[in-house]
Amino acid sequence: MKKPSQAFQSRYNAAKAWRRVVEPDIREVMRFCASDRVDDFNQTPNRRVRPEPDVHISIGEEMATDLAGDLVNFFMPAEMQWAEYEVMVPIPADAAEQVEAIVSAREQDLFDIIEQSNLNDIAPQIMFEASSHGTPAIWVDNGHLAEPLYIETVTPDELLIVPGHQGYLDRFREQWVQSEFLAATLPDADLSDPAIARKMEKPGLWAKVCRGFWLDWTDRGNPIWVTETTVDGKRVTEEVVPLGPINGGCPLLVGRFNPRPKNPWGRGPGIKSLPDLLVLDKIEEVVLGKLDEQLDPAWTYIDDGVLNFSNGIVGGNAYPRRSEQMPEPLIAPANLDYGFYTKEQMEERIRKGFYQDGPRQRGDTPPTASQWLDERRRVQARLGKPSAPLFSELLLPLIHRVEFIAVTQGQMESAITIDGTTINVRPISPMQRAQNQDKAQITRANLELGAGVFGDQFGEVVDARGTYEAIIKATGDELLKLNPKQQQAQPNEPQAAPPA
Repeated sequence: MKKPSQAFQSRYNAAKAWRRVVEPDIREVMRFCASDRVDDFNQTPNRRVRPEPDVHISIGEEMATDLAGDLVNFFMPAEMQWAEYEVMVPIPADAAEQVEAIVSAREQDLFDIIEQSNLNDIAPQIMFEASSHGTPAIWVDNGHLAEPLYIETVTPDELLIVPGHQGYLDRFREQWVQSEFLAATLPDADLSDPAIARKMEKPGLWAKVCRGFWLDWTDRGNPIWVTETTVDGKRVTEEVVPLGPINGGCPLLVGRFNPRPKNPWGRGPGIKSLPDLLVLDKIEEVVLGKLDEQLDPAWTYIDDGVLNFSNGIVGGNAYPRRSEQMPEPLIAPANLDYGFYTKEQMEERIRKGFYQDGPRQRGDTPPTASQWLDERRRVQARLGKPSAPLFSELLLPLIHRVEFIAVTQGQMESAITIDGTTINVRPISPMQRAQNQDKAQITRANLELGAGVFGDQFGEVVDARGTYEAIIKATGDELLKLNPKQQQAQPNEPQAAPPA
């Protein structure tokens, strides 16, 4: 039996220890946001138990789902190209249009590949992990002829991470795989171990596959991803196998919402709002209990005996007591208004914790359009900072990974070149487009101010067409088309006579 290498085992043990630290919080968050996944860490192929829900509120799952939809629309909307390339080297003016056309063609090729994959189908799943516990992870690898690119969500029970050099995470995926699919799952592995071979001969059995990935910094200027794989604790690859470049070489991508220093796991809105969720759940439990007592109270009736509450009081039951009075409720009326009022306050705090506090109509008068936009931008600004690492740690590596696979399969060129010169480009975040929307709003306000100040002379002060084209480009509007620029008459050319 081949044992895992020391590099693999030490990182694996450290990642296990980190997950034991965050596992209780993730379990508690899933109790409110996805109650059917509470027991994921204890599930095995031969033990699938659906836990009974023990919560009294559904606002946690509702808020996490709504925020997941917002993050999808914010970072990777299905109806548009959600990332663009930025040229990193100076370009001569006479070659600008040619370079722009080449870069645009590469963007189109990239997103054609992404659209052919299942990313748009599972994007809400990915962002639900971000909006609940805060550490989404995906597996991106070659697919098949009908779907060249396959993307899969990796849940926390399969994920192990530990801080590495320069902030890069060393990562592991530990999952159960049916024995008959081991060869397809690990095409380059040595599965000749007798115990593994016997499993593969018997369909229906399961094996635990653990694949580890970390960066090799031997060449500090060009680190590469390396990997090692075990099946049921037995190493089935060589020790520390080189895998690929830092950009695109690793199939396991991990992002974090609002990461903390020295902690490999993210802190999602669900974890941040966990105290409020616990309080609201307790309030709901107490209110429902008191409401049940009021609707179906316990009663007393006349008897020679005495009251005995040694077994407690059960709603709807009748208890004997020595009295000449008629039967009457045993529970005094309770004021439930306190519970309802406190519940509204806690729900508002939870909405704010999940960035779902606006824009909303809180009174009888709806907000104006400008108030609606201002409040929406304020919520987006609050959401932008903690969610920014999702692009740099998850979506940017996703673009690099798709490029790496496309180049390997011959679908794209390895680099953008023009006249033999390599053009370096990098993807820019969709958040830049949101910032451009704010700039467009500021420009619009300045245009209105200038029109009021200069009046009819405003057209001589501002290049109206140039400003309008800049706004269209900044906001990413691909549908609006302007007429071609008209040729301006030269000063020495005769002007056409005005009509009589």
